[in-house]
Amino acid sequence: MLASPLTAATTASALAQRLREAIDAGRWRPGELLRQEQIAAEYGVSRIPVREALAQLQSEGLLEIAHYRGARVSRPQPGEIDELFDLRLMVEGDLLARALGRHDQRSLRELTRLQDRLEDADDQLGWISGDIAFHEALYAPAERPRSLTLFRQLRAPIDRFSAQALGPGARKQGWADEHRRLISAVAASDAAAARTILEQHLQATRAVVLAACSEQGES
Repeated sequence: MLASPLTAATTASALAQRLREAIDAGRWRPGELLRQEQIAAEYGVSRIPVREALAQLQSEGLLEIAHYRGARVSRPQPGEIDELFDLRLMVEGDLLARALGRHDQRSLRELTRLQDRLEDADDQLGWISGDIAFHEALYAPAERPRSLTLFRQLRAPIDRFSAQALGPGARKQGWADEHRRLISAVAASDAAAARTILEQHLQATRAVVLAACSEQGES
């Protein structure tokens, strides 16, 4: 089924978001080509915003640009996954430490609300978006916009792969328990416990993603 055309005022950023959602939903699998002319016709835009949107997704690690051939959906390699998680540990650990003393009753209630919603998610995209929303709310009080942008960029290749290879049932109880423990540690202003729980959470997630990557590589 063709996507609904975008308006003439649509920016490359909006087109990138539509393409990102299509990739997350499995429209294009790892290794498949996205052709500029096909995307332009399908979304009712010129080639210029298509090129800009593809370049934006390339910068996020979602695509690999092949000159004269189009853009190919990238597949993260084990070494890349390890590096991304190492960087996430540094960036998110710093964000959490800076946010810890700035959370209040309102922000803690929001974290609990987001976690309740996340545990009810029964589709891949809802699960990924819910997890992103939880972590963004966890780090938001740090008031470090560039670090938050870097956090999103580091997540993007993993989230795209996770949305296709995993699902809401993968470590669901483990994820929920770790998030609940994070909320409790933040509420208690226990920096050491919060840092330990976050590290355990990211390391467990790394193991799941690496295992899924290995399985796909063997298939």
